[in-house]
Amino acid sequence: MEFIWDPLMVTAAMLLCSAVGYVILLLSRMGTKPRPNPEKNMTYACGEVLKPEELHPDSAGFFSPVKKVIKPFYRRVGGAHTGDLNRYLLWIAAGLLVLFVTVFLMEVVLGWAL
Repeated sequence: MEFIWDPLMVTAAMLLCSAVGYVILLLSRMGTKPRPNPEKNMTYACGEVLKPEELHPDSAGFFSPVKKVIKPFYRRVGGAHTGDLNRYLLWIAAGLLVLFVTVFLMEVVLGWAL
């Protein structure tokens, strides 16, 4: 069983599989070349041909429900947003610390196995 989990053998097997996959990819691209066809670029929806700009979703409308949900929270903590990278990293570290403490308490104190 040690032969299967030997790091050098596993690395060599991964590199070999990647090389074989790359060769297969190159061989598949040598087949028929794509031919430009204007009908392939047209979008057909329920009997109508739509322009590409009509299909692009509006990102403002997509994120508005998320903004509504987090707006009260962001109003409270928005003042702490200064654009300073050091403070940003401090918030990330504090969030990770809270996450680790929460998982630790769930594991040890409550006895939940994650």
